[in-house]
Amino acid sequence: MMRSPKILFAVFLVAMAFGCLPALIAQEAASTPGVTDTAAASDWNATPMILVGIGIVAVLGMIIGLKLNAFLALIISAIIVSLLVGIQYDQDMGARMSKVVSAFGSSAGGVGIVIAMAALIGKCMLDSGAADRIVRAAIRITGEKKASIGLMISGFILAVPVFFDTVFYLLVPLARSLYRRTNKNYLRYLMAIATGGCITHTLVPPTPGPLLVAATLGVDIGMMMIVGVIVAIPSAVIGLAFSAFVDTRMPIAMRPLAAGENKHQALMPDQLPSLWLSFLPVAIPVLLIGAGTLATTMADKEDRARLAVEDVRDYSELVSLIQDARPGTPAARVVGSQRLDDDDRALLSTVPSGDDAKQAYVDALNDVLLDPDLYDEQAFLGVPLSDVVKNGLSANQTRMKPVDRRRMNRVLLQDAFPDQFRTLDWDSPSRKMANRLSLWSNANFALLLAAIVAMLTLKTVRSLSWRALGTDVEEALMSGGVIILITAAGGAFGAMLTDTKVSESIRQLFAGSDASGVTLLLLGWAIAAVLKVAQGSSTVAMIIGSAMMSAIIGDTKPEYHMVYVATAVGSGSLMGSWMNDSGFWIFAKMGGLTEAESLRSWTPLLAVLSLGGLTMTLLMSQVLPLVGQ
Repeated sequence: MMRSPKILFAVFLVAMAFGCLPALIAQEAASTPGVTDTAAASDWNATPMILVGIGIVAVLGMIIGLKLNAFLALIISAIIVSLLVGIQYDQDMGARMSKVVSAFGSSAGGVGIVIAMAALIGKCMLDSGAADRIVRAAIRITGEKKASIGLMISGFILAVPVFFDTVFYLLVPLARSLYRRTNKNYLRYLMAIATGGCITHTLVPPTPGPLLVAATLGVDIGMMMIVGVIVAIPSAVIGLAFSAFVDTRMPIAMRPLAAGENKHQALMPDQLPSLWLSFLPVAIPVLLIGAGTLATTMADKEDRARLAVEDVRDYSELVSLIQDARPGTPAARVVGSQRLDDDDRALLSTVPSGDDAKQAYVDALNDVLLDPDLYDEQAFLGVPLSDVVKNGLSANQTRMKPVDRRRMNRVLLQDAFPDQFRTLDWDSPSRKMANRLSLWSNANFALLLAAIVAMLTLKTVRSLSWRALGTDVEEALMSGGVIILITAAGGAFGAMLTDTKVSESIRQLFAGSDASGVTLLLLGWAIAAVLKVAQGSSTVAMIIGSAMMSAIIGDTKPEYHMVYVATAVGSGSLMGSWMNDSGFWIFAKMGGLTEAESLRSWTPLLAVLSLGGLTMTLLMSQVLPLVGQ
């Protein structure tokens, strides 16, 4: 075990390097002959990086150095960073504190029910013997020595339709039960689950991150799935080997997650529930969430909000409105969209003649429909907005899928120009099916159903009274409550780091970049990696990183398929996971590990997966470029 002073010194060096290295890069870019945009590099603002560095030192210093409770350390660090942001941008300090509270509440709302149900499912599966029954069946198939391979494959497959955190919640009871049988390799089992779940979470659609990256870079979803799996498999194998190495270097015994976890005596094999009943708490959420994801993906593929030639009622009248557009009007927002170039604006100002010209006209409008900044409150003042638009504007704009943004903006144009566009027919049979499954496939609802099944199984197998069952439930929820607090505090801390405008700083830093070939892939990986370290979310790192790469590449396509840029960005989003990442806390607290143990296992594991994904991407881009596919 490393001593705290050594850890703190290392953390200090990492934080200072993180804050200062981009400044050195910008300075080098400004002084290097041939760099076309040195002004952007020389005007780059390093303050956001410094604020992020302070946040890194603060949270790690309090948790590892001062041994402070993780919840308190994260909240205090979030407040420190938030107040520094307020000072930097001259904002009201009271409002900054409210920002922390709001971010904490938002994070808790996103994970609260899921974590509580997962803690309940885990305890019930362990106490009822359901986890033991599944492990016994798995060992008969894979053998005890290959049990970690089975866990990795399970995580790899389940994380394609289901979020990583849900997969980890469902498989952790199996890892704990497996350790009870083998009395060894507990950390390897946890890392095997994380290996399979994390790699597909960032590379294989329909998980939201890879899905949005593919849409941003114009990559076909099918191609993204195929290449993502090909890149992910070798990375997962490397991650599994690394898990075995770490487990031999720092073996960790399983610790109880709650005071009453081990109060029930072990059951004999003939007392265990049947395999199908034992597997239900895992199968229910996977099947329900997977069915909902599949239905939504099929409905999204129709892209019904995309304008067709016949959806414009009167081209002449629409062109007249655009030609006469005054600043600050809906028509001016359309023609002034950043998604258009000068040729597109000229096209929208000319009445099309013929089917080909009309198709080119609606193609330009369809580009406008993907503009995240199309709506402006002043420009659309007085326009009665539909519920679709209101709901869309109140949603998370960063994580909005292109198909939903196109729908929102099309309805917005219909509200502003009711006589120019046909009404959108959104509710196709596929969409109706997705809507019917929306409740059942909601992670909160699906895990609640699974928890009920797990509770009834425990009550039946152990012959418990309702009062005794209630006591077990309360013990599970108490352990889950601590995890919710820490995870939500980590979310608040990550949100405050995002408020430093570090993403904008990174965007400015790379604004003058001119890369091609292998350098382009390295740049995409590096941008996503820096964003991941800075704000904690792999999904956000992928979304922003892919948008920046799309702007850097422009119309000049590389000598390989754009899917490799997508996998490079996805791989980069795994690098540098630490205490502002909810996945870090899920791994640590659901696995019963300390923060230091997680930093020495989870963090390097994801770095290995990230480098493995980058290596495979670089190799495949040269061996199998897929040009013209």
